[in-house]
Amino acid sequence: MTTNTHDPNERHGQAGFTLVETLVAVVILVFGLMAVTNLLLVAASANTVANQGSAATASASQVMDVLRSTAWNDIQALSGGGDLDADATSPSPDCRALPSPLNAFNCDDVIPGVGVIKTRWTITPGVGTVRLFQITVRSEGTGALSIGRSRATFTTFRTCTQSTPNSCGLLGACCPSDP
Repeated sequence: MTTNTHDPNERHGQAGFTLVETLVAVVILVFGLMAVTNLLLVAASANTVANQGSAATASASQVMDVLRSTAWNDIQALSGGGDLDADATSPSPDCRALPSPLNAFNCDDVIPGVGVIKTRWTITPGVGTVRLFQITVRSEGTGALSIGRSRATFTTFRTCTQSTPNSCGLLGACCPSDP
């Protein structure tokens, strides 16, 4: 009868990973994690810019609605004013509580979780007529990543459409005569 004896010092094949194989696996894992981390940072910054862009669009739209609903005489009083690149009114009023009649050319919209949105507008008289105004509203996020990338600009024309110049309508608003 034969007995099998097993020598504990005898190796049959590999019984684990070598140190070199482990180091190579760690290096590959580190490069993969760095790529995923970079992807997460880019996605987070793009999300921030998108949030401020959406908020800028909403703020510009809201201010444009206020300017469209402002009486003709009040728009006429503000004509030729405003600056799209700098605040013309200091301190900036709250965009959600603009005074009536309107007496400002910029406002700030503070949105929790998004930041501060600056909104500015200009009212430019039409060339050759006093019955037409071009209104431009620009909103922009103020975050470090968002400046220039989260801008919304709307332009519209306001005109006095009474058929007879200097005739007053039901609201007492008179269209001026063209020179």
